[in-house]
Parts: sequence; C-alpha cells; structure tokens
Amino acid sequence: MRREAGFSLVEVLVAALLIAVALVPLMQLFPGLISQDQSDEMITRLGTVAVRQMESTITTLRNTGGSVASGSAVCTDLSQCLLVWTVTTEASSATQGVGSLVDVAVTACVDANANSACDATESQVRFDAKVTSRP
Repeated sequence: MRREAGFSLVEVLVAALLIAVALVPLMQLFPGLISQDQSDEMITRLGTVAVRQMESTITTLRNTGGSVASGSAVCTDLSQCLLVWTVTTEASSATQGVGSLVDVAVTACVDANANSACDATESQVRFDAKVTSRP
C-alpha cells in the first residue's frame, strides 16, 4: 500500500494550534486599536468643523470690514459637538486706509457633559489665526 501525498489529521491540528497560540495575544490588541481609530476619526471631524468656522469668520472679516463677534454654536452635522470662536482686535491703526490686526481662535469639542463649554478633559481641536481686516 502506498502513502498518499498530503497532511495527516494530526499535522493539521498541530498547525491550527500553533496559529491559535500566535493569534490570541494579537486579538487582545484589537479593541484598543478600534477605540483609538474612533478617537482619531472624531478629532478629524472636529478639525473639519473648526476649519469651516475659521474660514467663515475670516471671510466675513475681510469682506465686510466690520467687526465679527465672538460666539458659540452647536455643530449641525456632528452629535455632541460644540463650536466656540473668539475674535479680538490686537492692533488697530488710526491711519486712514489701514485696517486692524485681529486674532481669531476657533475651538471645536465634544461636549460630553452638555455644559455648553469645552472642558480640558473633552476631545477638542483648536485653531488660531491672525487676520488683517479691511478698514
């Protein structure tokens, strides 16, 4: 009787056991990776919302020449998201035809405790810019 080419049942079981021993410790890392991925995605979304508000504020400052007030709002496309922006005049010129130097700061955060404030413990993104407004 001749032996057929291939693996015996014992060899297959040993190979499966070796793979299982190698994969079980790796599978314990998986929940942490998913959690970090979700956190990174939220930071990216907050950044998008903050940049959108920053661009809107800067465009308004440059086009109207008027003052833009600081404020806050809830994000329309992201749950539990709060958007806070501040606009302060850093330097104003008395010379005719010269505008002002304005600081614009925009913070987007996940307002987890719903207190209408971006707390230090909450995920947040902040962008700052200096803008010259038209006179």
